[in-house]
Amino acid sequence: MKRNLYFILSLLVIPFLTYSQSRDYFKNNILGLDPIEGIYDADIYKQGANAFQTFPETYETSTKLTIARIGENKFSINGGRPNDYIERVGETNVYNYWNHWDAVGWVKTRFYLLNSGRTFEWMFEVPDTQLRSDLGRNYQYGLRVMFRYNCVKEYPTTSMYLEAVEEARRIEQERQRQQEIEASKPTEWSGSGFALNNGYIVTNYHVIEDAKSIVVKGIKGSFSNAYNAEVVTTDKYNDLALLKINDSRFTGFGTIPYKIKTNTSDVGEEIFVLGYPLTSTMGAEIKLTTGVISSKTGFQGDVSLYQISAPVQPGNSGGPLFDSKGNLIGIVNSKHTGAESVGYAIKASYLSNLVESSVSSSILPSNNTISSQPLTGKVKAVKNFVFMIECSK
Repeated sequence: MKRNLYFILSLLVIPFLTYSQSRDYFKNNILGLDPIEGIYDADIYKQGANAFQTFPETYETSTKLTIARIGENKFSINGGRPNDYIERVGETNVYNYWNHWDAVGWVKTRFYLLNSGRTFEWMFEVPDTQLRSDLGRNYQYGLRVMFRYNCVKEYPTTSMYLEAVEEARRIEQERQRQQEIEASKPTEWSGSGFALNNGYIVTNYHVIEDAKSIVVKGIKGSFSNAYNAEVVTTDKYNDLALLKINDSRFTGFGTIPYKIKTNTSDVGEEIFVLGYPLTSTMGAEIKLTTGVISSKTGFQGDVSLYQISAPVQPGNSGGPLFDSKGNLIGIVNSKHTGAESVGYAIKASYLSNLVESSVSSSILPSNNTISSQPLTGKVKAVKNFVFMIECSK
């Protein structure tokens, strides 16, 4: 009898397969997962009995179970029996495991998710009707077959949940901070910009965003004249805007002494920034800051940005970033408020893409006439091509 029972048990062991392809799904949707979703390490135990005795529980095998949502409060079990599924009971930690048996139909077994969603255990018994159907003449009265699953979640890990919650909190704080900044924006503001050929000017999208009026000062070094400008095209994603002087008094910029360099510059390269930061307190004279390229990527690894050590302030936005030879390599667009001397500039290649897709590459200056001059000479040569952009609602 004992030998027959264990022969029956070996036939009824559920075949499991390792399934780990859902790791990306769990990682990318971690805050929206049901507590039971994840990849589990499962130990399987079996026990049998007949009309005369109950045999000791024995360890059968271990496997991986992947539990993922397939509907409202309903979850598949990849690696388990193909038709079986799990359902959650309301918003509780109680779940029903549904087994489908050919001779019986659906059978429900209830279990509980424990340890903050890290472990669960369920037990079920093969229905007597199923045993009779499977064994036929070999069925013996009082025969029972039971299985127990001890499951421990191995993915996502507890630290992944904590990190995701912390990141969500940080993002929400940043969103609230941006809302506060937006609410505090004045009705008039200013930024910086610089010249391209044929009366075009580059600045940041955020400088001209929501502006009803845009005027440009500093053309040919004059602040007594303000020229009207209009938006030609924008790239909100990369924070770029292309303007053009729309004023009958405008007679041109003159010969632009720098060229646009689209090749990526190296970390450690010396750079300088020109612009009009904090004009209400620092005045309208153009300001120079110097530094180096600190990184080829910007905030949170953004590949469209350089990180620079040259100090920048509100009002520098849209101003030019030059390398040591006087090539224009970027457009200043922000600073890191939580760190000292950390600013960011959009790489010039993104400006080139915007210009080529919307106007013509011919408006990009391509002749550098200041590469051999000292820094003082470079500043004198280019400052009349760096402008104050005044906007109002």
